[in-house]
Amino acid sequence: MNIPFRNPIVHDSGDSSFPGQYELTDAALDQYKIERAKFGTTEILLADGSSFTVKDYQYLLPDGKIGMHFVPISDDGSVMDPNHAYVPGASLIDAFLKEKMQLEEGDPIYALINYFHPEQNKGNLEFFLTKSDKIELGFTHLGAYYGNGYTTNAPMLYHSHKFGVNGKVDGTPFGYPANVQIISLEGVPQGTLNKNLQYVDTCLNSGIMFPKDYKNSKFRPIDINTALMFYRDWIKFEGYLRNDDTWFTYCAAHKTLVATIALNLPHNLISFQEIYGENEGKDLYNRFVKFYSNIIGPDPGFTSKNETFFEPLWKKQGFTAKQISPFTLKEYEAYDTARRGGLLNGFKGKKPLQPSEATCWAPQSAADVMLDIIQFYADMLDVGPIVSSTIILALMEKIDDRMGISKLEFLMHAMPIIEKLMMAHAHIYAAKDPKNYLQNTFSELYLAFGGNKNDELDFEKEIKKLHSFKGLAASLFHFIKSDPKPIAIAAWALFEVFTQHDKIINEGTMSPADAYVKMMESIQDDLENDRQITVKEKDKIEYNTPPAITHLMSIGMYQPGQFVKVQEVCTVVDFGEVQLKQSNT
Repeated sequence: MNIPFRNPIVHDSGDSSFPGQYELTDAALDQYKIERAKFGTTEILLADGSSFTVKDYQYLLPDGKIGMHFVPISDDGSVMDPNHAYVPGASLIDAFLKEKMQLEEGDPIYALINYFHPEQNKGNLEFFLTKSDKIELGFTHLGAYYGNGYTTNAPMLYHSHKFGVNGKVDGTPFGYPANVQIISLEGVPQGTLNKNLQYVDTCLNSGIMFPKDYKNSKFRPIDINTALMFYRDWIKFEGYLRNDDTWFTYCAAHKTLVATIALNLPHNLISFQEIYGENEGKDLYNRFVKFYSNIIGPDPGFTSKNETFFEPLWKKQGFTAKQISPFTLKEYEAYDTARRGGLLNGFKGKKPLQPSEATCWAPQSAADVMLDIIQFYADMLDVGPIVSSTIILALMEKIDDRMGISKLEFLMHAMPIIEKLMMAHAHIYAAKDPKNYLQNTFSELYLAFGGNKNDELDFEKEIKKLHSFKGLAASLFHFIKSDPKPIAIAAWALFEVFTQHDKIINEGTMSPADAYVKMMESIQDDLENDRQITVKEKDKIEYNTPPAITHLMSIGMYQPGQFVKVQEVCTVVDFGEVQLKQSNT
């Protein structure tokens, strides 16, 4: 049964499907310590000894089932095709993508490759959120594939322009499979878009600057105006993009920037002039031709035969050339300073479009990242509202460090959501034991939030403390101060339940599914408010694009820009880890 707001792919309860002519070998499955039917899933172990499974790496297949389609590749050798003939290592994936993209003879390939860790498939929430890559949903790299076994990445030489799925990642014995994704733009032939994507990717990948601490790296060109500035200044070799590490791009930021520019800037003189102005556009176009030709080889280089023509995304969405016009660096810095200082209302300088306008997809805020983790691994219907609330609080240190906000500010944004989670808990359980519900749940929350099991607790006393001040905010400052205590947080979590206790009891017991939907509907404004938090410190992160973002879009958990589609079509695996299915041998 599909439940609104609950992802039907991640939480699909049916058998997983693995179509195609190849399957993983027993040896590979033993190495990953997972059953054949569960590859691409993760089992979450709960404290009471129960568990549940999520399909975190799987995707929707053409027949409507959920699973994975394996395609073997080899970086340095051959692969066996279904006819038992050995063919070059990229032959099967190239043929598969050409068919999926409906490419004509001579059309190039361009696909995203989203790497994940299948060995991280069983554990408890504490392990996953502190000692694994599940904080990134298990996806830890996003690259691009041009065909003929050639990939591009950030850092530039990561995987040596090969797939690298045979991995042995970080000194482990494990491979490094990758889901393959197609970016498409409504009304544009895929071959034309692929050309444009390759042009932008080739230029931006040449000499790409990679941040030292990529997991805590910010993403600055989040809007179309800044992205077009970046592309112009990259081609012109402006120093700040290669000297200021706040402009450096990690893997997913790099590919997001590539996609936004490629979907908005057809590579022909007229399009460059339309966006950058008649004279500057002509100069930039000539610089691009020289830059690109020097990368691929000047004979014949980029000629008029290579030009691309299509209606760009900004026009499809109804924007004007003036609205998407690129910043100058001075204009950008003035805007960014005003934004961080909370001065935009009176700011008279140039402002960009919103990050969701004329971009391939908007970057994620800290609230989005936190919601992804909860929806994947700590969904209320899987772990219960109390555990979901505990995981939100457990992310406080990471979010505070990432954004440079105080614990109190985090709580001011997170606790309204936790209060609504506990409202859902009350809708399910309070009417079953109205006399003891508040005290018992308060005790359970106190322990879950790190309290001492030997402490004596009095909910009435604690809630009166919280309620004795004129306003909730004043109460919180008095009650929480700079060091949040479990007893204060537990009382706060039940504040809304306390104020509506009689009404909840009179309404009777609600099913978990109905309580979940009601809760999710009620937190949408809270989530939007959380997305609007402005990070004031320049070295802290407000937006970034995690490697998992393209997978999230392909499974419908995050939305790409209007007219843009990201589709997951297969999973590439090293040839040494697959074999032809028995029916094909």
